[in-house]
Amino acid sequence: MQLERWHQIKDLFSAALEHPTADRSTFLDRTCGNDIELLAQVRSLLDAHESSLGFIERPAVERAGFAQAFEPWDWQGRRLGNYRIVSELGRGGMSHVYKAVRDDDQYYKEVAIKLLRPGLDTQGLLQRLRDERQMLAELSHPNIAQLLDGGVTETGAPYLVMEYIEGQPIDEYCEERGLNIAARLDLVRTLCGTVHYVHQHLMVHGDLKGGNILVTKDGVLKLLDFGIAKLLNASADASQTIVNNVVAMTPAYASPEQIRGESITTASDVYSLGVLLYKLLAGALPFEMPGELFGWESAAALGDRPPRPPSVAARHGNIAFYSRIAMRLRGDLDAIVMKALAKEPDDRYGSAEHLSEDLHRYQRGLQVHAHPGSPLYRTRKLVRRHKAATVATILFAVAIVAGVVATAWQAHVASNERARAERHLAEVRKLTSTYLRDVYDAAVNLPGATEVRKLLVETSLKHIAALESESQDSLDFKRELAQAYQRFGDVQGDYLGANLNNTEGAVQSYRRALHLREQIAELSPTLADLSQLLQSYIALSELLAAQSKLDEAIPLAESANTIGARLLTMPGAGDTEQRIVAKAHVLLGTNLCTIDLPRSLAALAKARQIYEQQLSKYPSAADARGDMVLIHGRIGYAYALNGDYRSALLHYSQASQFAEPLVRDFPADAGALRSAAFALVAIGENQNRLGRPDEGLGKIELARKRLEHLQRTDPANEQASMAVAYTLNQLGESYLLKKQPDTALIHLNRALQLVTEAGPTKPTDIAEIRMLPGETNFRIGKAHAQLNNQADAAAYLQTSLRSLRDLTKDPVVGNDARRLTEAARQLLDSLS
Repeated sequence: MQLERWHQIKDLFSAALEHPTADRSTFLDRTCGNDIELLAQVRSLLDAHESSLGFIERPAVERAGFAQAFEPWDWQGRRLGNYRIVSELGRGGMSHVYKAVRDDDQYYKEVAIKLLRPGLDTQGLLQRLRDERQMLAELSHPNIAQLLDGGVTETGAPYLVMEYIEGQPIDEYCEERGLNIAARLDLVRTLCGTVHYVHQHLMVHGDLKGGNILVTKDGVLKLLDFGIAKLLNASADASQTIVNNVVAMTPAYASPEQIRGESITTASDVYSLGVLLYKLLAGALPFEMPGELFGWESAAALGDRPPRPPSVAARHGNIAFYSRIAMRLRGDLDAIVMKALAKEPDDRYGSAEHLSEDLHRYQRGLQVHAHPGSPLYRTRKLVRRHKAATVATILFAVAIVAGVVATAWQAHVASNERARAERHLAEVRKLTSTYLRDVYDAAVNLPGATEVRKLLVETSLKHIAALESESQDSLDFKRELAQAYQRFGDVQGDYLGANLNNTEGAVQSYRRALHLREQIAELSPTLADLSQLLQSYIALSELLAAQSKLDEAIPLAESANTIGARLLTMPGAGDTEQRIVAKAHVLLGTNLCTIDLPRSLAALAKARQIYEQQLSKYPSAADARGDMVLIHGRIGYAYALNGDYRSALLHYSQASQFAEPLVRDFPADAGALRSAAFALVAIGENQNRLGRPDEGLGKIELARKRLEHLQRTDPANEQASMAVAYTLNQLGESYLLKKQPDTALIHLNRALQLVTEAGPTKPTDIAEIRMLPGETNFRIGKAHAQLNNQADAAAYLQTSLRSLRDLTKDPVVGNDARRLTEAARQLLDSLS
């Protein structure tokens, strides 16, 4: 449609509104003459004018003066099926949104109901609603408001029943809480992931804006009203296209092609994400679109002019916060936003996921894709998509490249052996440096990254280890090889991180890394090399202690503290070294807690002092806040293992107070979510031990949900399954204390299923995992005893005793094993 044609339609539409409703048809027939297309388009606008309601905002037809505000029917207090309408939530040009409750005999639930007015292509729209309802019902995502139900009213008006979200628009949420740049980018990255999920299901949102993206008080982002614009377009014929553009579009957030009335694609959503990102960073929209303008008029008003970079808009704005951060937007963030806002779809990011990746690279201090990059950088870009299939493909290509390099080296080694060897080692170091430092660090806390990390390290390690004999005693080569073994150990069995539950393999990898770093430190006792050596001591000692091998773990921890004391006296030692030394104190304190509690608490107090100093210097730094979660958790652990549950509860509660804000600030960080969940379940466990299950039940339940989320998003992470089983045990214990054995069995049977699927425990597993079969069977037996199922109770209790037999002498969990063993025997005696 040409601009002149649109002006003709608009003028005729406005003129028709001046006539009484009954006379409009005659007026149009006379004015349009034989132009049937013009007549159909103007009638479409008049039909929409007569029947339009809107979603949550004031609609485009009202902004343009085409329609007066519509007075809704009084739905409050009325019923729609099983739902009773309570109050109005919002209104727009084509619908009203109401808060309602389901209060039939089945259950009580608050919902949001959208009512479309009859007359808007009723039969076609009704069928489209049925089709869309089925499609939307297949979308299940924690950040999308769920479609629950739908139907038609007694007057024929279609309605949708949606999940009720109590929150604020994302821009208001950020403003009210004064969120920093990092927190805002984390929210946008969560939104990008949600939009990418929508795109993967072959749908386009089409109306991304602040009012359709809510954030709850707990920091959970929810995408609303998605599919509505597409729903309307899908049911429209050619004559309805302009009506849909006028009513459904939000010009300030719409892409150029959407404003022009062209078909929207995933690139249109990427543009809208760019607008939202611009507003969150600059405090203003890239273009202030006059409300009276429509599609073609908006396009003409914008022309080809680009928006000001967000750093410029922030600097010249009237809000102090944005003026302060303007300089930080220059460069990478300006480039990212402007790429998302490119006029041509092909010049934008290829997907919402790619936009999210570039934001994450910025957060990691890496070069962003919005700037031109080298071939190595483009390879890194592909790998960082943190999907196992993609990473496997890229690493396969890397393996081929490495093989070509190796073959070429072998072919020419006779002519120039030494020079070629040095060049080859340099190439390998370049490879491992890229993948084991930059890419690995970027992926370590991404949900679902365990298999990716495994592929990264295994492939790189294979090539570098094969050349170990060719290293010619190169310290640089040994450093890279040590780094590879250290990272592989983390993937195999990092004590508290996502891992493959191969703890013995992890120990062997850590030993090889330590051996190499000892050789390096002997020849190069620099600050950097001693720091790496210290980290190897810590990792190996921590895992050995978790395996209950304290006779080796404690000397390693003492050696780590000796190295730490030396490290702090060296020139250049700063905050980074302080944190590593504090971790050595944490290690020693944890290893000693079942042997020498006073000495254990003294070491933990030293670590706490360092961490508190770091927090006072960097109160908003995620690392400093995370260290406080760690230290309070370890102090709580020490007290709990010695039976002082009140002191343990105090420190676990303090750990949780630091952990929860981190989850809100970094909702996509799997490590933050895991630490927060561990703190919550520890609080609930100690409340159970104090006989107060009601006070901890909610926290355990929240921990379970978080850990199950991590389990679903990272199925390769064996630790996640065992963490869920442990948490289900604590839930079961809570319900046993509440004398609700039926409910307890629901959780405990599931825990036993997870434990059984993991296979028999090994002596090299960490102590908590070795305890799980005995704990789970004991609690199931206890539940059956409460239900007077004596035979079942006896069978499970006997199984528990067999599982616990060898653990009663364990130096770490022996006290708990003996306590459960005694309880199981007493319960068996009572049954007989």
